[in-house]
Amino acid sequence: MTIDRYRSISNACEATLRERASRFIGIAFPIRDEEEFRIALGRISRSHHGANHFCYAFVLGPDATVHRVNDAGEPSGTAGRPILRAIRSMELTNTAVVVVRYFGGTLLGKAGLVKAYGEAARSALAEAIIVEHVVRENVHFACDHAQFDRLKKELAQIDGVLGECTFNERCEGVVALPVGSLHTISDRWIASGIDVLRTDQAK
Repeated sequence: MTIDRYRSISNACEATLRERASRFIGIAFPIRDEEEFRIALGRISRSHHGANHFCYAFVLGPDATVHRVNDAGEPSGTAGRPILRAIRSMELTNTAVVVVRYFGGTLLGKAGLVKAYGEAARSALAEAIIVEHVVRENVHFACDHAQFDRLKKELAQIDGVLGECTFNERCEGVVALPVGSLHTISDRWIASGIDVLRTDQAK
């Protein structure tokens, strides 16, 4: 199944939870790849150098199939997984949540940890701005000058984005089209005399 849209957060945000003397700070932020996450995690670790645990989960990709979890020294399954469930429950991708724990001296037990980490993640995500992204593919085209004006008008109607173009004997350029309507639009353009040269993934 083709994924034509996905949801993510657009801002970094945080929320603090106190549970039996321990402090849990949920920090949610958007990411584009694992390297960006690692840089952010390092920055968070330096900001909270006195903390005991930096547990996290993140989800990547338009289809949300890439994910990582880390319990960071907490009992297995008590931190990373609850954080991941919080992200999944909001149908988000390209999103990370780190929960920083300052241990207060009282053991919470596995059930208590699952509850605390999950709640801290949900509270942070509740502060986020959710945005919907359209998945696009680049279409490289060539057309007559008269056809170019019609092409531009159609782009405005279908949520397409016009990229770089050159104007010589013919117009040549690239447009980013929603993947959900890519084949229909390409076929229509070809039938009307617009040459579709190739397609590739939009950045």
